[in-house]
This record gives sequence, C-alpha cells and structure tokens, in this order.
Amino acid sequence: MAGRFWKEAASLIIVGRAANSGLQKYGRHHADYNLLFLKRSQKSRFMPNAFVFPGGVIENSDFSQEWLEVFEKCGYSSDDLYRDFRSSGPLPDMYTNKPQKSLLPEVGFRINAIRETFEECGLLLSSHQTEPSLGPQDLKEWQEAVHKDSLKFLKFFQEFGGCPAIWKLHEWSNWLTPTKMSSRRFDTLFFITFLDTIPELNHDDKEISGIQISSLGSILRQWHNEDLWLPPPQLYEISRFLQFTHFDKMKCFAQERAKKGLEQYLPVRVNTNSGVISVLPGDDLYPKTPDLYGEEDMQSIDSSQEELRQNAQCLHRLEFKSLYNCQIFMNISPRNGHVKPADFTDLFEDSKL
Repeated sequence: MAGRFWKEAASLIIVGRAANSGLQKYGRHHADYNLLFLKRSQKSRFMPNAFVFPGGVIENSDFSQEWLEVFEKCGYSSDDLYRDFRSSGPLPDMYTNKPQKSLLPEVGFRINAIRETFEECGLLLSSHQTEPSLGPQDLKEWQEAVHKDSLKFLKFFQEFGGCPAIWKLHEWSNWLTPTKMSSRRFDTLFFITFLDTIPELNHDDKEISGIQISSLGSILRQWHNEDLWLPPPQLYEISRFLQFTHFDKMKCFAQERAKKGLEQYLPVRVNTNSGVISVLPGDDLYPKTPDLYGEEDMQSIDSSQEELRQNAQCLHRLEFKSLYNCQIFMNISPRNGHVKPADFTDLFEDSKL
C-alpha cells in the first residue's frame, strides 16, 4: 500500500571512528566512535528541526535498469548483485512488492540512501573509480544538480565511472511511521555504514540546516537537556548502539546481522494516565493485527505507564512522559539476530557527561 498511505524511503546511519585512538567516556558508557546527525530545516513539512540520520524518499531513478550497466563496468553482473545482497532471512515488504523487471530492491534502496546522503550533506560513498577525484567545488555543483534532479546521480557515475559503494551498506532496521502522528508517513529502511574518517561535509541549506558529528553520550545529553529533538527511531537505535564500545566489533556485528533479515517496526501508540506508550512487536500490548492505515482511534487505557509495565510479561515499548523524557523497555529476545536497546537514563546522572 505504499504510495497511498505512505512513501518508501531509506536512511543511512554513518558511524565514524573517533579521531583519538582511546575510548571516550560519557557517564558509564565508553566508545571509540561517533555518529553523523543532520538537523532538518525549520521549513520541513515532516519533523522540522529534528536531528536525524541522512536519508529520504526513493525515486524511480534509484531503480533504473541503467544502473546495471554502471555495475557491469565495475565487474558485477546482475547475478553477482543478487548473490551479494539477497538475504536468506525475512524480507521487508518493500523488497517483495517491487516488479520483477525492477532493479534488485536491495540495490535500489542502497542507491537511494547513498544519493540522499550526497544530496543532504555532500558525502559521496563511491567505489571502483579510476579517474582522479573531483575537487570540492565540482562535487558541490554535482550535489546541487542531484538535489534538483535525482537522475543526475546516475549520470554522474556514467560520466566519471565507478559506482555507488553499496557493499559498504548493511541492513539495520525498518520503521513505519505510526498512524495519526503526521499526515506524512514513511516506510523507511535504515542502513548502517562504517567510516574510518568522516570528512568535512557541506549541508544543502534546503532540507538540512546543520550537521553534527557526535558521541552517543553527547547527543543523548543534548536531547535530555532539550537542546535538540531526536525522533523515536533515532532514539531507539542510539540506545542499541550503547551496547557497543568498539567500532570494529560493532562493524562485525552489523555485517553478520544483516544476513538475518529485517522485521518492520510499526509503533502503536497508547494513551495512559501518565503519558504515551509506543508499543513495538512482541509486547503484550501489541495488537495481533495492527492498524496499518489509521482506520481506528488511538487506544486509551485508564492506568499509568508503570502499572501497565508491572502487569506485563513481555515488554517492548517506549514510555514517553514528554518529547524529552523517554524510557525504553525490552525484556524479550530481539528477532533477526539483533541487539536489545540499552537503558540510557544513567547517563544523565553523571555530572561529568
């Protein structure tokens, strides 16, 4: 039902090795990596001013058959791409609902994520290029051209050779915007990539108004202090990353986990006496058949968040007291070889953070 009720999109989580070789300490969390965040423009129709990972809506050009020629020139046939990217695990609907003549969805969505990242912040993830790299001004001009016409991204590689670095992207998660939250909804595939160095970037000044490369502790602290807003998917994924201390171990985990498929997360929101609960698959409160299209009213329960939590056996939920006060609870095993979100509230108790 994509198109009528929501649009399909891809987002790219960019993990960069920290500049110094030692572990950064934030509260009780240590890590040797940072994440790239973009601040959405105040004029954005969807989640203005939010700090998000790069990404955006798919375009027909992302799935053009002409990409096959680009990859063939780099030594990869369509069969090679299928073997490299088709998982034996559960496939998201956005992979299975594409026409057979379309470019392999696993490739098209990766191209989408790489193109949107280039449009929004000027980071070009490319591979197999033999020509000398373009200068900053040339790349800036191509960035602006691609922003105006997504087909120019294909033309870029046809002109300069090489191909999008799709092998660097690993499937991480799949989030569908809840009903009755916004008139604009997106079914978004989140990919993750790992860079030894995040280069100097230039945001587009249209959809994006700022760039921030931040540690987990720092971005969470800013959110907690209401200095910035993190949408629920970003908050949830950041809490997963808290389980990882080392860049290299996290990279290995992501590469192996990507082979096990994806489960779509459609948060189902429930009103309580003490705030909103955003319920996720596997939770006792999660409906057997969730309302995909917003045909039902939002459920209200005459109990507190704490009472409902204490009476539940299976927990997988985000409890919101406000946009800047949230706790995540999960006591069930994650599916598809994933990792549980970690409790981050202790980070705010350390004055040294």
